[in-house]
Amino acid sequence: MGFYINSMRSTSGEFNDETVIENIGVLCGEELKELPYWETINNYLKRFSSDELQKVVCRLVYRLIRSRAFEDARLRGKYWQIIIDGTQLYRSRKDLGEHSLFCRKKKGTEGEYTEYYYYVLEAKVILHEKIQVSILTGFIENEKREVEKQDCEQEGAKRLMERLKQEFPMLQICICGDSLYASEGFFKECRRKKWKYILRYKEGSIPSINQEYQVLKKQEKNLQEKPEGVYDYVTGIDYRGESINVVEYETVEEKKKFLFVTDLSITGRNVKETAERGRWRWKIENEGFNAQKKQGYYLEHRFSHDYQGMKNHYYLIQIGHMIAQIIEAWEMLWEKVKQSRKQKHRLLLNA
Repeated sequence: MGFYINSMRSTSGEFNDETVIENIGVLCGEELKELPYWETINNYLKRFSSDELQKVVCRLVYRLIRSRAFEDARLRGKYWQIIIDGTQLYRSRKDLGEHSLFCRKKKGTEGEYTEYYYYVLEAKVILHEKIQVSILTGFIENEKREVEKQDCEQEGAKRLMERLKQEFPMLQICICGDSLYASEGFFKECRRKKWKYILRYKEGSIPSINQEYQVLKKQEKNLQEKPEGVYDYVTGIDYRGESINVVEYETVEEKKKFLFVTDLSITGRNVKETAERGRWRWKIENEGFNAQKKQGYYLEHRFSHDYQGMKNHYYLIQIGHMIAQIIEAWEMLWEKVKQSRKQKHRLLLNA
């Protein structure tokens, strides 16, 4: 869990407590007299395989799904909604090593400089309206410093999707993502894996789809006006052999328009639910990355100057956030505790 501790050095001080030492000893299956100092832990994480921590994440998610406690979260009672998105972890003008990505800033000016950064691609599964947890992680990284073409999110998504199929071959999945993934290759890959998808769609992503949609929606007249917004849809748009359905949603107050492409069957009865699930893509940003950056997990902090150590810290944050979300969503536990998230985390640490 986060506990609002912003550095490894602070962890050594905060955890230097008899109760904490005793509880961690129970988890480790042995009696501990003291905890390793933060530098010792970091040295260990530099050598520890990230694959092992990824296995822990997968096993935890597998147990949560098999518990059948979150069946109501399934889309249309069948598909587990998995959101894919990426975020920047740390950036600096100092070279972060051969695996980091880099970009040129203020090109062609006297102030031109190179910025180095770490970037991660995350797949999170929706277990509840208040719970969306990491199921698989992929780091976007260069194999070496001098490269003609850097690693990118699209290539990382291909690798992540392949691993996801290997780890959860029988899981019925509906992938959700932004317009970056709206492409022929992505559509075919989902069909090959027998997955469904709902993707945010921008008119410039695949112009031919939007052109046909604008013509057909006037003919088919599927428009629905509801108190919260206006819904419209067109089914069966052909794009290079793929049958694409388009869903449109416009908010009443802000007049914001959202378009989605999907291969889920669309009818007047389920168009609202489909649009709402499409908008859940923002959960990975607002309740995932932003929570980990601003609500006590310090995701952007560089907990280790070693690349391997940094990756392992990232996985530990995902495990902690998974546990915290389930505890925080347990209303019976907190209904009488009128405190902030930070105060709740401190209570748990003190216990």
